[in-house]
Parts: sequence; structure tokens; C-alpha cells
Amino acid sequence: MRKLLFILIGLYLLLYFAPLGSRPMVVPDEMRYGEMAAEMIHSGDWVVPRLMELRYFEKPILGHWLNAGSMLLFGENRFGIRFASALSVGLAALAVFLLVRRERDEKTGLLAAFILLTSALVQTLGTYSSLDSMVASFVTLSLCCFYPALSAVGKRRAGWLLLAGFFVGGAFLVKGFLAIAIPVMVIGGFLLLQKRWKDLFTMPWLPLLGILVVSLPWSIAVALREPDYWNYFFWEEHIHRFFAKGAAQHAEPFWYFVPVILLGALPWTLIAPIPLFKTFKQRWGDPLVRFCSLWFALPFLFFSASSGKLGTYILPCFPPLAILLALGLAKPLEEGREKFFRVGARILLSVFALGFVGLGITALLPMESVKLYQPWESYKYAFALVGLLVSVTLAFWALRHSKRPVRLACFGLSVAFGVAFFQFCMPESRSVSVSMERFLDQQKGHIPPDALVVTDTRAFTAVGWVLGRPDAYILGGQGELDYGLAYEDSAYRFLGKTPEELLPFFAQHADRPIVLVGRHQRFDPVLDKLPKPIYQDRFRYLRFYVFKPRNPKGTP
Repeated sequence: MRKLLFILIGLYLLLYFAPLGSRPMVVPDEMRYGEMAAEMIHSGDWVVPRLMELRYFEKPILGHWLNAGSMLLFGENRFGIRFASALSVGLAALAVFLLVRRERDEKTGLLAAFILLTSALVQTLGTYSSLDSMVASFVTLSLCCFYPALSAVGKRRAGWLLLAGFFVGGAFLVKGFLAIAIPVMVIGGFLLLQKRWKDLFTMPWLPLLGILVVSLPWSIAVALREPDYWNYFFWEEHIHRFFAKGAAQHAEPFWYFVPVILLGALPWTLIAPIPLFKTFKQRWGDPLVRFCSLWFALPFLFFSASSGKLGTYILPCFPPLAILLALGLAKPLEEGREKFFRVGARILLSVFALGFVGLGITALLPMESVKLYQPWESYKYAFALVGLLVSVTLAFWALRHSKRPVRLACFGLSVAFGVAFFQFCMPESRSVSVSMERFLDQQKGHIPPDALVVTDTRAFTAVGWVLGRPDAYILGGQGELDYGLAYEDSAYRFLGKTPEELLPFFAQHADRPIVLVGRHQRFDPVLDKLPKPIYQDRFRYLRFYVFKPRNPKGTP
């Protein structure tokens, strides 16, 4: 069994850490978190979150601390900004393994961790810089610590409860009050279901102490530095977002997370219905099954009821799903009831085989318009075809190998290796969000040292991260910078909503070179009224202009 554990650790390192530096940074999320961590390092201010040197109060501080710590270790690069997300998934998988091993056996624990690590959405976000993997990890750690406390006594019980509180405090410092809501609703619902009424009044105190120990020092420090932080963070980022309905950011229908779960848990959703049904039918009285069922269902319903939704919000539901599926898969596979498994494996084999053939045909076609890759990145066809071939081979082995554990491993890895290979062959030419890093990196040498930079809400995080200009002026909509730009000491950074606002800005700063970076509709309407640029470049709708000063300093 120890050999299987080392194999799982090796697969985790290969699938999660090997691709971290390969894929371009994505606008806006990855560059936002990279820029915020970089500004924290450069300024030495580890209390007030800032983006583009503006107050940015949408999230607390711990996620930025973790990103900054990773960047101090590995550098201000792709690997450094993504490391904390990959590590978070590993810690969540470790917590799942330890919980299931304690309550069942080591083999089922390894299977649960394997299912979690090879779920498509978990793996994708684990190699992507976001706060969701971090908060899901802290929530998982807290609930995996709380469950053993239910059967422990004395100091052991107190230790588990205090540790659970520490992790809830960590989740709060990453995401805010909603991160506390998940453990509270799961634990409260489970105690009610188990008819342990008294524990509702006796168990919360030590976890509450742990939460306060972790979260209170920074909470007080930021309130002293920025008195409006908690007012904005609580009302705007929690109450308004949850209840805003039609006006909510990322408004989606109630059923939005159903396809997210079905697609995000691939390949396991292809074989999940029968094992899960048998688990609920035969083991509903099992406390672990009940606990994980509530752990999955209550956050799922809670986030479904929210007005604003993003697919990443549902990440805390994947660990309990992995545990339930592992409990349901172990026994059927041992007894040889594998029809449901073979159907799922055939579906995977068919999909990957069709993808391989289709991509191969596309690569050979002479029409550039139908190609996935443009000529300058055509080498990625080889990576993509190799990845699909590996997935086809693994899906075939999942059907044909003589050993059941190997078949199960090949089934999970068929999608996992596909996701990993995709990191190396993402088509940059099809998306400005993906290609902006490359485009702006090519422009660095054209920016005069004393230039003023003007950008828009589409490109500002890239201007900060890639060009190192967090002092850029903003033209057009304010977007997520609206709160920071509302302060008197920062309002000058916002030029206005219309392209015409560039004219007085150019007149005011005639003695400085000016660089424009952003969408063409922000600049093109007044381009004929501006001086002729000394350098310009474009990629799809993105524009880059450099203007020399009309009245250099020192001239009459």
C-alpha cells in the first residue's frame, strides 16, 4: 500500500507542478493576483490589499500572502503565482486521504484522493492562479478535522476542534464570511441530522477561538489602516452580491452549477450514478456517508441560491463527492459488477479517438480559418496529438487491462493527462485573454522610461504584471477598480469614460511620451486628433501606441 501512496504523490507532482510554467498567464484573474502579490512584495505593505496601487477590498489578505510567499520562493513568474493553488489541492487531497483512512481503510482513502486529484475542474483550477483552490482547501481541512472530533474525547477532541477552527479562520482570510458559512451549515446540519442537539451549544466555542486567533490580528490591523474596509467588504462583497438578483455580478440561473458539477467531475461522472445510488441506499445510516452528503448538498444549494455565480465557487463540493464515490466504487469493483464502468470507459475512448482524428484532419487542411493553431504556433499540434494519443491509450487500457485497480487508474488518468497536456498546447492565437502576455512582452523595449501609460479595464492587469506599470491611467469603464478610484488621492488616475478624454490629457502632458494600451474602440475614435504615433502594434482588437512628447522638457 505504501507503494501506491508514493505513486499517487508522484502523479500529483507530475500533473500539478510540471505544467505550472508552461501556459501563458490569463487575463484578468491570474495577472490580477500576480500583480497584487508583486505590489505587496515591492511596497512592503502586507496589510492593505492593492491592485494597480489602488485600494482593492474585494477579498481579504491570506490568498495574497500565500501568492507573495510563493513568488518570493520561486520568482515573479508563472510558476510562482500558480504554486499556491497547486499546493492547496494537494493539501485537500491529503486531508481526504487521512480522513477516509481513519474511518475506513488506506485503499479507500487513496482512491478518494485519486478521484479528487483527477477531477477535471479541480485539476484545471489547481494549475491556475485563483483563490478558489485555496479556500476549498481550507474548508476541506476544517471539515476533515471536525469529523474526528465527533467521536473523540478529552484533550483529543479539544485539539481537533481547535484545529478545525484554525482552518476555518484561514478560509475566512482567503474568501471572507462565505467561507465560514460552509463549515457552519455542514456541521450544524449534521448535528441536527444525528440528533446531537446539545453539541450545537458546546462544540462551537473552541473552533470559534481558533477562528479568532487566526483572523483577528489582521482584521484589526486593516480596520485601523482603512476604516471603510469592513463596511465595503461585508455589504458590497457579501450581502449585495448574494441578494442582488438581476443586477448581480455574474448573474446566473438557479441550475447553473448542475452542468458545472457534471463536467467538472469528469471522468468520474460517467460512472458515478450507480455507485452513489448504492452508497445512499445501503449505507445511509453510516455517519460518514451522511456527513459527506450534507457537505456536498448544502454548499451546492447555498451557492445555487446566490444571485451571482461563477463555476469556481462550487469547488468545496468536490472533496465530499470524491469520498462518496470512493466508498461506492471499492465494493462493486471487488465484486466484479463493472458494467457501469465499462460504459464510461467506452465513452471516453470514443471521445478521445474522435478528438485525435478530428485534430489530425484539421492540422492537414490547407484552410487557415479552420485551424486550431496559427502558423507561428503550429508546433502545438504535435503536443495536442500526443496528449490525445496518451488519453486514447489510457482509455483503452481501462477497458482491456486484466487488473481492476489498473483499469480504474487508467480511467481517471485518461482525462487527467489530457488536461495536463492541454497546458502545453493552449491556442494563444485564438484568445486575447491568453495571448496578451506574449503581445505585451514584445512591446517592453518600446516604452520610454519616463512615459505615461494609459490603459483600459480589459488590459490594466496585464499592463501592471507584464509591463510593470501599476501607475497607469484608466480610460473607459472603471470595472473592478471603481472603489479604489473613488478615493480622493487616486481619482486623478481615471481619465473618463469616452475616448475624447484623451485630448486634454495629451495637452496637459505634452512634455512626456505617452503609451496607449487597450481595445481599439478606446483610442481609434480620436486617433486622427492625436499626434502621429512613433510606434504601433496590434493583435486582434488590442492596440499598442507610443507617442513622443510634442514639447520636451527644457524647450521653450
